[in-house]
Amino acid sequence: MVKVSVKTNLSSMQVLKTLKVLLSGNYTMQELIGILNKNEKIPVFNNSVVSKYINTCRYCGINIPKIHNHYIVTSMPFGLELTGNDINLMEILQSVIKQEMASRCNKIFDSLIEKLNRFSNKKIARVEKGTYQITAELFELAVAETRKVNLMFKNGTILECIPVSMFESNGKTYFQVISKNKNRVIDVSRVSGLHVLSEKYVQSHSGQVVVFELKGALAQRYNLRENERLLKKFDGKSIVVSNHGENKDILLSRLLRYDDKCEITNPKSYRDEMLKIIDSMLKNYGED
Repeated sequence: MVKVSVKTNLSSMQVLKTLKVLLSGNYTMQELIGILNKNEKIPVFNNSVVSKYINTCRYCGINIPKIHNHYIVTSMPFGLELTGNDINLMEILQSVIKQEMASRCNKIFDSLIEKLNRFSNKKIARVEKGTYQITAELFELAVAETRKVNLMFKNGTILECIPVSMFESNGKTYFQVISKNKNRVIDVSRVSGLHVLSEKYVQSHSGQVVVFELKGALAQRYNLRENERLLKKFDGKSIVVSNHGENKDILLSRLLRYDDKCEITNPKSYRDEMLKIIDSMLKNYGED
């Protein structure tokens, strides 16, 4: 037998080690460094090195966004090709397992869904208390990538919509979305699944300048968007921000999340419309 000499490229091996850990879960930078250094005789991984390896994976077509300080593998160029029938089957399995199987089986199924999300071309998550973290990550990803989502209701209907936010109020969790040019707030308990679509939505620009005031702790931690300018610096109470050309529905939906810590001062038409949306939400909270 002839021995073949194989030269090991250390950097390539370290990139693969990093990818292997990323595929095992969602980790912060410090968690990644700790896990990777466990199997090394001396610590060789640090912030700079791991960042370089993550960027190498991204260059190879692996999508690894950073969401809530956690690095998440969301798609791979050689991912599984799930069809519509595959997803329908997963929905049927979800229903059967939820109704007929023990909690241990539910956890195993949740783990399967999470793995499919890492290796498949389509992102789908069960929407239940045990999977809120996965759901929130996929929802945030859809917002960041301006992708539409399908919300699959327990009654069998499906709503295609633009994701805006996922929030909690009075002990309940809600999806805030835009569907057919209308803002909607949907109780998560009514939803069985979330599917991130490949189709992107276009954020149309109105050309309108909107001025709003942010108060208290929110004013101190607020990060300006690319299309925003600071008109009044924090004076111990509030800041004033001007927003240029953001889609009206998306902007109003975002500002609604700030509750009484945000007040639109100009134009009056936006201020009036926001008040109407609040009144409508109070009357129809969580309704179709």
